[in-house]
Amino acid sequence: MFDKFEKIENVNLKDYCTFKIGGNGKVIVFPRNVYELKKICKECEENNLQFFILGNGSNVLFPDYYFDKVILSLKKFDNIKIIRKNVVFVGAGVKLFVLNKFLLENSLQGLEFSFGIPASVGGFVCMNGGAFGDEVANHILRVKVLRDNKIIWLKRKEIDFSYRNSNIDDIILGVEFKLKSEDKKLIAEKQQQYLLKRKETQPYDKFSAGSVFKRQNNLIPAKVIDTFGLKGVKIGDAEISRKHAGFIVNNGNAKAMDVLALIKYIKLKTGINFEEEIIILK
Repeated sequence: MFDKFEKIENVNLKDYCTFKIGGNGKVIVFPRNVYELKKICKECEENNLQFFILGNGSNVLFPDYYFDKVILSLKKFDNIKIIRKNVVFVGAGVKLFVLNKFLLENSLQGLEFSFGIPASVGGFVCMNGGAFGDEVANHILRVKVLRDNKIIWLKRKEIDFSYRNSNIDDIILGVEFKLKSEDKKLIAEKQQQYLLKRKETQPYDKFSAGSVFKRQNNLIPAKVIDTFGLKGVKIGDAEISRKHAGFIVNNGNAKAMDVLALIKYIKLKTGINFEEEIIILK
């Protein structure tokens, strides 16, 4: 199966997520273009196989057991080009570090808040990623998607973006961003300021999947968890970060079941059924 495409079978899922947690997966396939992606999707449909679109794995928790779904990695959808003045097309597989470097080189301002986030553009847009009072939806013109084997462009006004969420159910192929011209020095300063702030306030040196929970009803999960004195609580090798209570970190050998147990523990102790921001795969 998928013999015509680049793939890895019986894949170690730990190598494909920033949490460094997970068992083995059935297969991960790397389409090089939309033509191959369509063929792979069709093959999945014909064989009654479910698939999961994987970006840079910065927001997912893989299971400890065998993951039977086909994983489609869009890492090769990595093209970036300037369409016209201050408008940039970015492929879904482009990492935010790479995008920010490109924008700096071309004196384009607007996405500095994303500097330091280990995500790819497709996943970041799908979940409406954001930080420091800004979010990616504020800078989008159009999103290029694959729907029912057809390429469609969704205008910004056609997409329902909300806090760390969107209603995009299609496969994101790329995004057009509307940005602003700015002096390179000022862009670089902003990028470094945001990166430094992340390193100062977040467990940047630990394996994690970012913020575990979404804010809800004006409640900031990290503050609530900290108020209940839960920083540093461990189950197995998973720990509620001592640096930022909104993160659960892997100290080296954590299992998915450890993280899930901590999530359950937090909800029990706080009495709040927080909604997960991380994607929990089963």
